[in-house]
Amino acid sequence: MPVSIPLESFGFLQLEGARATEFLQGQLTCDLRQASATHFISGAWCTPKGRVICSMALWQQAADRVILRMSADLLQATAAQLSKYAALSRVRIVPGELRCVGVLGLVDAGTRSRLALPWPDQAGEVRVFGDGAVLRLDAAGERHELWVTEDASAKVLQRLREVLPEGSGNDWRLALVRAGIAEIRSATCELFLPQMLGYDSDGRVSFRKGCYTGQEIVARTHYKGGVKRHLHRLEGCGEPPAPGTALEFRGQSAGTVVESAVSGEGTCDVLAVLADDLAADAAGTPFVAAGTEFHLPA
Repeated sequence: MPVSIPLESFGFLQLEGARATEFLQGQLTCDLRQASATHFISGAWCTPKGRVICSMALWQQAADRVILRMSADLLQATAAQLSKYAALSRVRIVPGELRCVGVLGLVDAGTRSRLALPWPDQAGEVRVFGDGAVLRLDAAGERHELWVTEDASAKVLQRLREVLPEGSGNDWRLALVRAGIAEIRSATCELFLPQMLGYDSDGRVSFRKGCYTGQEIVARTHYKGGVKRHLHRLEGCGEPPAPGTALEFRGQSAGTVVESAVSGEGTCDVLAVLADDLAADAAGTPFVAAGTEFHLPA
């Protein structure tokens, strides 16, 4: 059965102005020409050296308004940095007065009818209703986000709770870990190239859009194959290590935790960027994070 999950770890920025889309096209890894009022895209903002500052979902709500959803602990710093360049394009950056709610699991026709909300039919699709929008995140239809106005959030949450049981933030994180989806937060800010996170293969990076901040490094790495660390899922026992925790393998530095979640009683799953040669050489030897052993799934 699907569950609803208030995703308090996410926050929003709103960019306003006739050149908002043009401005972001020169900043983000994704191609803004693919975004519209009915289709959202995902992308990243990088440093000039190609390191990911933050990951985001992006919805062009109107011709002069773009909404970004990202980790809440990166909102203030991202807004401050982007504002330095946005003023030149006459673009205004303000906090997005929205809340994010996740729906995890397949929602059948009967449940949709009871919720009285519009449900997208395809991955990336956005369906608008009076108090917000429903976004479909995956092809299977097992992950949706509702972006709801703060004024109406209590009403929408109550409607969801009347129909669906409430899940936890851990449920959402576990789904992301098992799907291999890496979201950046403050603890992992500026640690990884997009390719290390798989952003070059999941549509978050466009290699045809032209210049953007960090593009030279990202493109050079793509065409010359210089990335030697990639995402891997690990399984272990004990408490899940926090994002940003270092991993070791046979006493040497092996990688960094990107996300983690409890997977069962006394067990947890971890999504980590690992050195490819060490991952290939694991063969039952554990990786260690914060004193806990982790193994690649059998």
